[in-house]
Formats: sequence, C-alpha cells, structure tokens
Amino acid sequence: MLSKRLMILLTIICFILYYTMPERIILQGKSGEKPKNYIIYSEKTSQLGKIQEKYSNQKNKNMSNNSRLTENHQMISIALSKNEAAKIKETPGIKFIEEDFNVKANSNKNNMLKNKSIHKKNSIMVKTNNSANEWNVRMIHADKTKKSSTKKRIKIAILDSGVDYGTDINIEPSNTISLIPGEEEMSPLFMDGTGHGNSVAGLIAAKDNNTGITGINPNAEIYSIRVLDDNNLSPVSRIIEGIYIAIKADVNIINMSFGMDTYSEALKQAICDAKKAGILIIASAGNAGENGVQYPAAFEEAMAVGSVEKNGNLAKSSSIGDQIEIVAPGELVRSTGIFHDEIVASGTSLATPQVTAAASLIWEKDPSVSADFVRELLNESANSYGEKQKYGNGLLDVQYALDNYESFKESYKKRNILSNQNNMTIKENKRKVISFDSTNCIEGSWTKDAHAGMLPSNRSILKKGARFPDTNKYTKGMGDNPWWHGFYTTNYIAAYIYETRLANQLQFGGTATYPIKNMQELASAIKNDINNIPWQQEFGKAPTKAQKREFVWGMAIHNLQDAFAHSTFVRNGDIWYRLKHNNNFDISCDNTAKSPERYEVARRVTNAALVKFEKSDHPSGTYNEYSAMLNIYSFKLGNIYKNISIIVGSTLAAPYLSVNYSTK
Repeated sequence: MLSKRLMILLTIICFILYYTMPERIILQGKSGEKPKNYIIYSEKTSQLGKIQEKYSNQKNKNMSNNSRLTENHQMISIALSKNEAAKIKETPGIKFIEEDFNVKANSNKNNMLKNKSIHKKNSIMVKTNNSANEWNVRMIHADKTKKSSTKKRIKIAILDSGVDYGTDINIEPSNTISLIPGEEEMSPLFMDGTGHGNSVAGLIAAKDNNTGITGINPNAEIYSIRVLDDNNLSPVSRIIEGIYIAIKADVNIINMSFGMDTYSEALKQAICDAKKAGILIIASAGNAGENGVQYPAAFEEAMAVGSVEKNGNLAKSSSIGDQIEIVAPGELVRSTGIFHDEIVASGTSLATPQVTAAASLIWEKDPSVSADFVRELLNESANSYGEKQKYGNGLLDVQYALDNYESFKESYKKRNILSNQNNMTIKENKRKVISFDSTNCIEGSWTKDAHAGMLPSNRSILKKGARFPDTNKYTKGMGDNPWWHGFYTTNYIAAYIYETRLANQLQFGGTATYPIKNMQELASAIKNDINNIPWQQEFGKAPTKAQKREFVWGMAIHNLQDAFAHSTFVRNGDIWYRLKHNNNFDISCDNTAKSPERYEVARRVTNAALVKFEKSDHPSGTYNEYSAMLNIYSFKLGNIYKNISIIVGSTLAAPYLSVNYSTK
C-alpha cells in the first residue's frame, strides 16, 4: 500500500515539474543535445537585447569578454538549442538566424573583366634565384618598384592569427588586438599564436632593414585583428566582429587568408557593409582545388586570390572556380616567422597578402581614389595566360600596374561616365613570366592538415611557451602568479633566472637552484607550476626533453618582458604611477601612448634572452638581459635595483638605480 502511494506521489511531482519547468529545459531534455552557437540578425536592437537577456544563462564560448559584435547593433552570437533557434527564426523582425560555423586558415565572384583575352604563356627561366629579392617578389615584378616613403600610409587590417610587435614587421602595438576569449591581456609581443599571421603581414610590410625578408610595401600601416585561434580556426561571428572593428578603424584594405565551404548570410552582410564603407576586401580562394572557391572569397564583393608555383602554373591545391579574380605566388614562399626567424609556407594564404601589398602601393599614389579603381587596375594589369576558372584575370604584376597608373586613371574617368566597365583601358600585359628552376626555399617535412602545409617556425614551441602564462588558467593572473608575469610584488628577475635554470634541467639534468637563499616557498611554487604543465594536452603527445626545455624557456621569456606591462611606472607631472590593466585608459598598460619606448625595450630584452636560449653551451638567464632598460628615462621598473642587488650585490646593481622605482 505504501509503495502504491509513493508511486502516485512521484507521478504527481513529475507532472508538476514537466509543466512548470522552463521551456528551454524541456526542449533540451527531450533532444539531449548540447547548445550550439548561432548568429542572429534583427532590424531591431531592442529585440536582440530581449533575446540576449532571455538566453543569457547560455554563455557563448566563442566570444571574448570585451566582444564588439553587438556594436553593430543588429547582430548577436549566442548559444541555443536547435529547437530554440527554430523558434527564434519564426519570430517577426528576425532577418535571419544561422549556425556560427568555423572558418580556417588557407595556408597550403564574378570576374570584373570577363572579356579580357587570354594569350599564350611565355617564360624566362631562372636556374637558381641568387637575387637578394625573394623569387615570388621577382615573379610579380615587385622587386623593381621603389619603396615608398610617402606620409600617405594605406591602412591594412589583417584578420588572422595575430601579428607580433617587434618581429621585423611594421606595426604599432596600439594597432593590434585579440578577439580570442581569455586573451584580453595578451602582450603585443606574443600576439600571433601560430606564425600564420606573421607570415601574412611579413609579405606585406616586413621592414627593409637587412633582417629576414622585405615586404612589398614596408610603408603600409598594419592593423592586426587576431580572430584565428591557436588551431587557426575561428567562428564566423568572430570574423564578423573583426570586420566591424576594421570598418570602425577606417582602414583601406582588409586581408583575409582563411575560408570555409558554407555560405553565411551574416558574413555576407558584414562584407557588404565593409564594401559600402569604401574598403577593398582581398581574400584567399582556398586550397580546395576543384571543390571550388571558399567564402568569403566567393562573395563578389571580395577579390578571390588563387596561387601559382615557381613556374607560374596554378598550384595543385589552389581552388578553382568562376569567382577567381587574380593569382599570385603561393608555393614555398619565404616570410616572417616567430621571434625573428623565417618560415617557408604554401597556400593561397601566402598569395593573398602579395595582392594586398600591391593594392596598397597603387592606393598610395592617390588615397582619394576608390577601392573599385584599385581593384580594376590590379585586374587589367595582370598577365592573363590561363583559363579564367584557374587564373582569373591573370598573374599579379605590380610594376605593370604602377607603370600604367596614369593612363588607366584617365580612361577610368571616361569609362565611368560612359558606364562601360568591360572594355580594357590599358595595353594588354603579355610580359614573359619569370620562372624558377629552384627557389632556394627548402621544402622540409610537410604536414598536410587543415593548415595546408605550413612549416612550423624553428621557434614555434618557444612561442607556445611564451603564450602559456596568459592562456593557462593555473598560471594566469599577475596577483596569484606574479613569478610568471613580471610583477613587482615578487623578485621577477630571480624568478626569470630560476625558470631558465629549470628549463635547462629538463633537457640536460643537473640541479637548478633558486638564485636567492632561503626562498624555498617561492621556488617550490614555480617548480610546481612546471611539474603540472599538461604536456600531452599542449603537444598532443609526449614531448621530448628538448621540447620541454624550449617551452619553459618561453614561459620565462614571458615573465621577463611582462615587467614592462605590469611593473612599469610613468610620470605624470611630479607623480609616478603604475600602469595597470583597467578601464581607465589613461593609466592602462594597454595604452601604448604611455611611454611607447617600453615596447621597444621589451623587444630588445626579449632578443637578449633569445641569444642566451640559442647558445650552444646552454647558459641560464641573468639580470644582464635587462640592460636594455639602462639610459631610458620615460619610465621606470618597480624594484629593479632591489631585485638585482639581492642577487648580485649593490655594486653590480648600481647602474639600475637611475631606472628604479621603489615600491618599498
């Protein structure tokens, strides 16, 4: 009898719960599905606000804490169940709702000039490229263009995996931002997580300074918007967010070296808005071969760039389709890597920035011309020797475009008046294609994955370690882990030295001692952090001893340079105050206008550490790496004199008194 009553009672409780619990719980319970991220577009801002409020308990892990997507006032990205998404889709006022798919880096439309004739390809063979100029630069005749010194710098937004400050690329720290969740405080020196963004930016604007490669236009003003994560992936919503940031920054060109196969109405809207803002959108066609051109390159508002190899023939992986607009070299191309090294990579990702750089050189001549003007000149001046679906309007020719600039400009005005856009207005480019028997680029061991053949930088593991303290939840936070973040509340110099000793111990054995006696508690905390590194998770397999050493050296370098963000004191009149990560931009360490010298000093300090890391006798770090700080008067470092004197004595530390700020 008791069991029967109990069963009746349970039935009543279940009945009540079913009809009183929130609808979203019932829907998810029925399907058992996990929420997915969706992009919602509405013409009413208030409607989006209500939707966001209603489903606010479902966090979108794709979006950073300071997401700017909603600044567009017509889009949001939010986590929903399939049933919730279907219900919202039927709501009046919702223009569209779609799943927030991933795009990936392409390292591995309608043609504007459909009646452009195709001529037979003629070539000049170069047996070995012994020129100071890279083979790809010679093929597109960018080696004979004068490097610009004009003050009219063209602004280029690179939506990619980030661009590092200080790696021979012409970029200001203030022009770099990460949209990756959890990276709001990432240092501009370590912004690129994979080397992909650096390689793209290097081809455009690497400095002409006898170091590494030289970009096609070092005068270009680069804006780095990190949208691709450490797997070179990004949800569409993050790409859209990056596009609107670029629009707000009033850039001239957006370079996008990534793609996806799925059409996105939300991405299409953002691309259209960028075009309306007068921006030239240049995107890699993809490495999908006959499977077709990927988005966003497939949108007619974007220039779809394919790639050719050293003989000027279409690369095997380069996407084919009616949307191909122009091609450029993209196989075994040398560019800027990580921590000042070089990288050799392949794919339409590498072809695209060369077109972007050429566009910026054209635009510099007269910034008042339109994006369509620049686009059409690139297309008309290209060397058209192959099928439209493979080569589009032909191979990029920078010199031919610049040489014919004035005549094109004059005819462009007349053509617009007559509204006749299909007639050629400059003499057809039939130049012989410079081909190369050897590029002098070593192929190495290729990995054919989603990254499509990107060779890892020689210092990629070092870079991974350098980013780790800002991405791992157990080492993040300068308050909780000051020994990894150059924070003045601990002896960050002693911590750096000990960290490098522990790194060397991982490979070569021996005993690593803390440089200050009776600091066992702090030494244990650092050692414990290293012992708890999730090696399998970071590497996908058990790393070698050498890889472990390199990774921990990277962590030590992070600590080394972080002092210039977290222990930096600047003067305001007679008062010195510390720069901080906060919402008050006037006293924020993210405000690069506050003692911009500190980034250059941090770069030099980092380089000094790299020299130590590379030495064959494997020394540990020392306080001497901070010598780049000497004779700098725009800022001071908290307790630097005290920290050094405790390690080596007051006599050797004396030079640092002039750059010391005592926190007592």
